[in-house]
Order: sequence, then C-alpha cells, then structure tokens
Amino acid sequence: MIDPRLFWAGTILWVVLWAVFVTRLSWLDARLRAHLTKHHAHRWRRLPWTERLTWSVWFVFKSQDDYGDPAIRAQRREILTVFFDMLLVLAGMLVWFVVSAAMVQLE
Repeated sequence: MIDPRLFWAGTILWVVLWAVFVTRLSWLDARLRAHLTKHHAHRWRRLPWTERLTWSVWFVFKSQDDYGDPAIRAQRREILTVFFDMLLVLAGMLVWFVVSAAMVQLE
C-alpha cells in the first residue's frame, strides 16, 4: 500500500511533465513556421489555409524535402526528438497511473 497523497502527487507530476512537452512541441512548431515564413515565403504562400493548419505534421513526419536549408533539417530532428520523448513520458505516466492506482485504496 502507498499513501494516496503520493499517488495524486505523482499523477500531477506526470501530467505537468507531459504538458511541458506539449508546450515545447508547440513552441518548436511555431519556430519552424516562422523560419519557413521568413526564408521560404514563396513556398508558404502557395499553400491554402487548410493545408497550413496541418502542414507541420505532414512536413515533420512525411516530407523528404527540407528546401536545402540545414536549419529546417535541424528543427525537424528536434521536433521528432521532443515528440518521441513526449510519447515516452505519456507511456510512463500511464504505467504510473495503472500500477499506483492498483496499490492505493481510494475512498
């Protein structure tokens, strides 16, 4: 048996850590979009607004074109790293929640 306060403190800690990763991923996405808008505006303007909404996901995970820009390639790698780290934190959070919930008798 573990103390219920420890259970809730650990759960809150995992959720906050995951939120930090989501925030970091959003910030990196904004930086990538800003870089593309500044240095490759002619490519960005050709996209309709509906494609601009989902562009980052497609560009990071599917596109093989980085417009010959090493900064874009580096930002793509950083986004992928943060994304996979976020998935690991999510998996750890789920394991914590399941295991510790089984050990705590909630009233």
